[in-house]
Amino acid sequence: MTEEKGSGNPSVDYGEIVQRPRARVSWAWLFPVLAAGAAIWMFWSHWKSSGPEIEILFHSAPGIQAGKSLLYYRGVEAGKVTRVRLDAGLDKVVVSIRLKAYASDLAREGTEFWVDQPEVSLDQISGLDAIIQGNSIQARIGTGAAATRFTGSDRPPLTPLEAPSLVLQLHAMNIPFVDRGSPVYFRGVAVGEVESKGLDPQGIPVLRVVVEKEFAKAVRTNSRFWVVPATSLQVGPNVLKFDVAGLDAIVRGGIAFDTFEPPGDDVASGSQFELAANEMTARSYSPPIRVSFDDGRGLISGQTQVTYLGMPVGFVEEARPDSSTGAVEAIIRLQPHYDGLRNAGTIFTLVRPRISLEGVSGLETIVGGVYIACSPGSEGERKDNFVGRAVSDEEWDRAQSEGEGLEITLYAREIRILDKGAPVFYRGVPVGRIKEKAFDEKGSPFLRVVVRKEFSQFVRKNSRFWRMPATSIQAGPGVMKVAVEGVEALLQGGVAFDDSGSPGENVATGSRFELFNDEKSARSTSLPIRISFNNGQGLLAGQTQLRYLGIPVGLVEEIRPSAGRIEVIARLEPGFEILRRRGSKFLLVRPQISLEGVSGLETLVSGVYIDCKPSSGGELAQRFVGTTREEIAMPRDPLGIVVAAPNSKIGLGAPVYYRGLRVGKVIRKKLSADGRSVDLFTAIDRQYAALVRENTKFWDVSGVKASLGLLGIKIETGTVESLALGGLAFATPEKSQMGGIVKSGHRFELSAEPRKEWLLWAPSIPLRDN
Repeated sequence: MTEEKGSGNPSVDYGEIVQRPRARVSWAWLFPVLAAGAAIWMFWSHWKSSGPEIEILFHSAPGIQAGKSLLYYRGVEAGKVTRVRLDAGLDKVVVSIRLKAYASDLAREGTEFWVDQPEVSLDQISGLDAIIQGNSIQARIGTGAAATRFTGSDRPPLTPLEAPSLVLQLHAMNIPFVDRGSPVYFRGVAVGEVESKGLDPQGIPVLRVVVEKEFAKAVRTNSRFWVVPATSLQVGPNVLKFDVAGLDAIVRGGIAFDTFEPPGDDVASGSQFELAANEMTARSYSPPIRVSFDDGRGLISGQTQVTYLGMPVGFVEEARPDSSTGAVEAIIRLQPHYDGLRNAGTIFTLVRPRISLEGVSGLETIVGGVYIACSPGSEGERKDNFVGRAVSDEEWDRAQSEGEGLEITLYAREIRILDKGAPVFYRGVPVGRIKEKAFDEKGSPFLRVVVRKEFSQFVRKNSRFWRMPATSIQAGPGVMKVAVEGVEALLQGGVAFDDSGSPGENVATGSRFELFNDEKSARSTSLPIRISFNNGQGLLAGQTQLRYLGIPVGLVEEIRPSAGRIEVIARLEPGFEILRRRGSKFLLVRPQISLEGVSGLETLVSGVYIDCKPSSGGELAQRFVGTTREEIAMPRDPLGIVVAAPNSKIGLGAPVYYRGLRVGKVIRKKLSADGRSVDLFTAIDRQYAALVRENTKFWDVSGVKASLGLLGIKIETGTVESLALGGLAFATPEKSQMGGIVKSGHRFELSAEPRKEWLLWAPSIPLRDN
């Protein structure tokens, strides 16, 4: 409705007044602000907690990964690997690590870094944590100025925490057995370890030794170091002592030190010492003494001891020949407390083992080696040069020639072990000595023997001499006996003799006798017999026995090939002439292991032997034909046939069966002439030869055969022998179908398996009598 102009009630237009809204902050901005604040805080915290970045050069860094591998110090995370790369020459690995702020002090010269990884060796196991958490880098802090570039170690240090307080260097011309990680002992207490082993600039071996801080005062300027042996042996009258230093020393060797005089001053790290070969060498450090000997046999530099009243007081530092004097000069060092042995009247005697008819002397030197005994004089001035003495071979020969006795000569084709000075025994009693060993004009060896006068009547014309072994072994069922004849025979061998039969006439000086290899050969006086064998494997001249009813009755004297066989020349002991009768059997017994059993097992210890079986009668003979168990196992007068197969795994010795009974075996196997089949040459025992006819069928019974039927699985196996070697079986048809008797060389075809009717054949065939 519109109001008209000029009317008394004009219309009014009321509008809505809208106020401008106030500015407000949206809650949506709160989250970005908080995120930015958190990022700033995290960046600031990371920056504040981060230390400097360092670079470490390694030859290799297995298992170290950027952003994952950590740096540890004292088991606490001290940084993280940020980058792994190769240097420009591709011969080093550069590992960059950002340290934690609290670990910034690791960035200083002298800090050591190494890769911690599993390491298992004979002497230590380390880094086992890395198996679970992966390889890491470990650190040991240094004490130098600040640095950011380092060279890592290839191996972890022995002391992974603070640097040790005392580090020493030990020098020697030869340092065997000792290596990194070897223990260092002070009076039996482990006080440190060997940190490294190497060469100094002059090429001399050097050990870097770490002594723990609490034991550093034990090392003085006059301390002496020596190598600790893994084991030591002390031998003397009524004593045999075997010492083991400890498991560490056995595996890694060891070092020991001590101070043998009033202690000197303290030592500082880096001090150098000489390393002695043993404790005796370390204790003997007095000025050298020079002693000359006409003969220096047995002297060993660094080992031969010098004794006084039976106790070690020094050692031979060096033994060398002097061309100007023709003598051997021994340089001796004594322990300081025995410097009184330098007076002019002291006598130095070289002691060696001495065996004579009067007795044995110097026996302890057999184990401990020769030594030099000192006998000090009562007076005289101090001196450094002496002339030593020893009993010479010339003195021994002169003593032998001066004594009266019976001199005889022993000859043999070969004389081993025995030499001049060896004893001669009569029924276990030493009665003489070998005076000389030489060759006669024909080049044959001989021994010249002297029997003392009071025993000369025991040497008769029928005496027999033999070499006496140092040891003898008797073996048999339930017995194993080792006998040692004596120290003299053990060292030099020996000769023994005894009468053969009733005592004969006495002999004169210059008589000649044969020297036998052993007592059995000497006592076997019968005429030789000759036995031939197809195979002489295991036979030994002078050792193989002839046995009758299990008792040794003779010995093989000689073995030689003859007409394609092996001929054995043997001698029998008196009283067993019955074995020489014609028709006697000689069986060569060797160890034999087969599926049929084990035989000749005793020969594994005593050696093969020849078993003898005398004939019931007949004249005496000198030649016989021997047999072996293998020959006895062969069928006698066999029927030889050939069974041809397309291919076959049947082996030599495989059995041949007839109705489950073994009647022969396979003796040879080869390809046929045309190469189309395998020929199995089979020997059938003559008493079963009639079973094989022209129409006989052969089949393979090797291995395991299985068949599947409605009611289950049927498995057939042969004997254990046929499982190992394979086997053949055969059957012959009834009556007129069997065909005629075959001769040796007849060929048959081998079937893989039998037909059913073959298994039903059961002809009546008369067999040959045994």
